[in-house]
Amino acid sequence: MFSEASSLSENSVDSGVSLVRSFVIPEFMESVETLEYIGWGEEKATDIWARWEIVKQTESNEITFQQRFLEYALSAIPDLKLEDRQEDWDAEMLNWGVGDELRAAIMDEAYTNIRLTESAQYWVKDTMEIRYLIIPQVATSSTIPGRLILYKAIAKDRVGQGPTGEISIESLVSGTPSDFRGVGGTTLYFTPNLEVAEHCRGYIRRRYNAAAPVMLELSVPNSFIEALPPYFLRFGDLWKEIVYTSRRGLLLRGDLKRIYQLPLIIAPIACSQNRTISSLDDYHQISSARHVLYVEDSEAIQYVFQGDTMLYSLEEHGEARLVSETSGSAS
Repeated sequence: MFSEASSLSENSVDSGVSLVRSFVIPEFMESVETLEYIGWGEEKATDIWARWEIVKQTESNEITFQQRFLEYALSAIPDLKLEDRQEDWDAEMLNWGVGDELRAAIMDEAYTNIRLTESAQYWVKDTMEIRYLIIPQVATSSTIPGRLILYKAIAKDRVGQGPTGEISIESLVSGTPSDFRGVGGTTLYFTPNLEVAEHCRGYIRRRYNAAAPVMLELSVPNSFIEALPPYFLRFGDLWKEIVYTSRRGLLLRGDLKRIYQLPLIIAPIACSQNRTISSLDDYHQISSARHVLYVEDSEAIQYVFQGDTMLYSLEEHGEARLVSETSGSAS
C-alpha cells in the first residue's frame, strides 16, 4: 500500500515556475510498490517481484537475507555499453523496464553534461539506491515541507539543557563502542523512522524501571543535509568490516579511516540476536538475518553525524525538542 506525499519544490529550468512533483510512498520496504517507487515500470516491477517471491520460497532464510531485496532489484539492470546519444540511452532504459518518470529525470537535457560523466547503468542504480534508502525519511518528514525529521530515544536523565533551557546537542553524543566508532570521537545517532525510535524507547523503559525514557525530535533543513552530502552505506562487506571493528572497541585503520571524515552516514542499524558482533571470529560471519535490526519487518536505518564541527552545525541549523514522555512502550 502507498501513502501520499509531495517532493521538495523544484524550479523549472525553462519557465521558472515553482513545481511540486507528487509521488507515493510504499508502506512496506519489501513490496512491488517499492520497486515502482524506486523507478521500475509497473510491468517490470511486477516481474521482479514475482521472481523475488520464488527466491524466498525456494532458498533458505539465511540465503534470502544475504540476497538483499534491493540488490535483487538492482540485478535487473544489464551490464551494457551504450553510446552517448540521448535516444540510445532512453530506448535502452525503456527496454530494461525503467519507468517513465525515472527515465525523464535521468535524461533531463539541462543536466546532459553531468549525465555523460557516468553510464546509464550507474545513474539508474545510483538513483534507485538513494530512493530506496530514503523511504523511511520521506515517510516521516513529508508533513513538514523542506525539513527532515529525525528521532532519538534516550533516558530523560541523559538529556542536558543549555542556559536558556534548550536541549544540549552535546548531551546526545553516543558513548563507545558503537556501530561507527570504536573509541573516542564525536558521534550522534538518530533514526528517520518513529517506529524504530519507539521500539528503542520501549527497551529503555523495560530495562530501567526508574528511568523516564523520552523521545527527541531533531528537525534540520533538507538543504543542510543535501549540502553535506550524506554517505549512503548499504549492508555489505564494507558495512560489516566497519561495524565489526568498531563494536570491538578498535579504531578504523588503513583505507577505513576515511569513514571518520564523513559528516553524515546513512546506514542500517546493527544488532546481535545471538552471538554479539564483537565476539565473532571475523566480519565475514556477520549476516543481515542475525546482525541487522528490523522493526515491523523493515530494515531500521540510522543517521550517523560525526565530528565536533557537526555539533556546532546542528546547533546552528537544527531544532531539537522533546516530543513526549508518556506514550506507550513499543512492541
